[in-house]
Amino acid sequence: MTSKLWLIGMMSSGKTKVGRRLTELSGFPLVDTDDQIVERAGMTIPEIFATHGEPAFRTMESEEVARIARRTERLVVATGGGAILDKGSRSVMKETGLVVWLKPPIASLIAKGKTKNRPLLLGHDDLAVRYTEIWEARKHLYEEAAHISISMDGTTRKEAAKQVWRLWQAR
Repeated sequence: MTSKLWLIGMMSSGKTKVGRRLTELSGFPLVDTDDQIVERAGMTIPEIFATHGEPAFRTMESEEVARIARRTERLVVATGGGAILDKGSRSVMKETGLVVWLKPPIASLIAKGKTKNRPLLLGHDDLAVRYTEIWEARKHLYEEAAHISISMDGTTRKEAAKQVWRLWQAR
């Protein structure tokens, strides 16, 4: 079994919820990169975007991925949707564990996105268009970063966690 289980995917794809289920199954701690960034920065992600901009946030995100990768214990890691934007982060995740891409249908992402304060969605009236733009820009990076992908279309978080847990145990 590899030391880290990295969950990647679009915002609202279920990484944190599947991560919580995996923690229950494995007994390994869950680390959420967004939570770690908020704690270190002392401000919310929307505040970081508003105050420092997206490039500064992405730097913090890459630093957090590297910090987590250096930890020696087994961990379940829920990454932010953009963690795969940095080539170094994609490499370090792949080198230090199993990288699982959670792939829900775009329609479910759009439905969830309407209820959340996401900096990349602010100022966009048509969430379907915006999610599709982000998806098109990132899907090849998710493919590059992932060892495996799990379709979340009709799959519960619990089912996904069990499937991922079996795959992780086999490594």
